[in-house]
Amino acid sequence: MNSLYKNFQISPNAEVTIEANPGTVDKEKLFSFKEVGVNRLSFGVQSFFDEDLKFLGRIHTSQDAIECVKFAFESGFENINIDLIFGLPGQSVKDWVKNLHKAIELGVPHISAYNLIVEKGTPLYELVRNGKVKLPDENEQAEMYEMTMETLESAGYIHYEVSNYAHEGFECRHNLKYWEYENYIGFGPSAHSFWANKRWWNVANLDKYLRAIGLDKLPIANFEILDSEKMIEEFIYLGLRSTGIDLNKFRGKFGFDFLDAEIREELNELEKLGFVEVDNFKVKLTRKGFSVCDEISVNLISKIKYVSR
Repeated sequence: MNSLYKNFQISPNAEVTIEANPGTVDKEKLFSFKEVGVNRLSFGVQSFFDEDLKFLGRIHTSQDAIECVKFAFESGFENINIDLIFGLPGQSVKDWVKNLHKAIELGVPHISAYNLIVEKGTPLYELVRNGKVKLPDENEQAEMYEMTMETLESAGYIHYEVSNYAHEGFECRHNLKYWEYENYIGFGPSAHSFWANKRWWNVANLDKYLRAIGLDKLPIANFEILDSEKMIEEFIYLGLRSTGIDLNKFRGKFGFDFLDAEIREELNELEKLGFVEVDNFKVKLTRKGFSVCDEISVNLISKIKYVSR
């Protein structure tokens, strides 16, 4: 942090976030975070049920998480996020809603609610494949997502991205850079950066990273140059999963209107079905549309490819 402040002009109101594990944070550490300029905390709570935490291999308990959030408020932090996961083995819709109500009760202004993803090649994947672990079915997971939107929006949270909810003014600025397709620079091992039409990422190994820096070289592991078709795809996908596709920004960036005849016809159908809302400035998903965000994105991208050719 001292190096950043020494070498760069950092805005006085910059958002400075640190991710923290409730099992490793105490008041002393929270005060030290505040002293070096951190003003936003993101806690990997995941669940307020100890059996879920045990399954996930977390070292903290539900009580640890609750106390940690309270310590953070007492230490002067106002901007706090909690990560929660739904779709866990044995988790009921009722239990999931209890998790949401506990987060609301704690008063955190930002909640990230993610659906458990079982990735191929992981121990969990094998357990699920062999029938040793049973996850909630698709209908139950869909209901959990519906209840997430309903419960948090009713409590005053803005649903500003597929998995993220915040009180007004507490939307995560860091993540908005990704979703609004803006430039960003990453420092440190594995950090990603995006500028104009180029994306690159640093080496993951700390020793290799330091060695490159010591030789006055950029510690880049690899990069990709995005063509216009790829950028259009990403712009649509990221826009739909957040606050919507900005039509003026799309035109300025790619040189043609998003609402071409082929797209307009498709959007009319989606509007009739209650999946999207369209005005002169944005195309955005409704609560119903968020539930099938990926399918809508793929469909619209296929149409825009046809138009752009």
